[in-house]
Amino acid sequence: MGMDVHGKSGNYFRNNVWWWRPLADYAKRVAPDMVTDSWHYNGGAGLNAEDSVKLANLLQAELDSGRTVDYQVRYEAWQASLPRHPCKICGGTGVRSDKIGMEMGQTTKIIPLDPPGHPRAGQVGWCNGCVGVGTQPDMNAHYPFAAENVAEFVQFLRESEGYTID
Repeated sequence: MGMDVHGKSGNYFRNNVWWWRPLADYAKRVAPDMVTDSWHYNGGAGLNAEDSVKLANLLQAELDSGRTVDYQVRYEAWQASLPRHPCKICGGTGVRSDKIGMEMGQTTKIIPLDPPGHPRAGQVGWCNGCVGVGTQPDMNAHYPFAAENVAEFVQFLRESEGYTID
């Protein structure tokens, strides 16, 4: 699923939901009076031409000052600090032993020794939900943020003449 942002000028900006949510959240931090929670939905929210340029200018100032890159570094550190959670597919064992797992041969698959570093390397049993480790990343770890994405959005905003999120 993606967020399709259509400029009134005919230009187009697209992020999948994983990339869009952190971008929208960042824009709201920078311009809380212009960005609403409705940006998280494909419901037609957006800005007019004048406000699009204002938001572009605010975001560009953040990029130019280095604050966007600083935010990205802090955001990535926060993501890295998130705890992992027991895998719901294998119950945290690292081995998928339900009917599907049995049919897929996951109970007899040997975890390779190479590349090194897998905590169960050489052991028998696999889970396609957690690659056999028994845990999965926190859901928030799947939402990336990058200053480059902000810069691309700024360019879109400048050319959009206003836009809607569809």
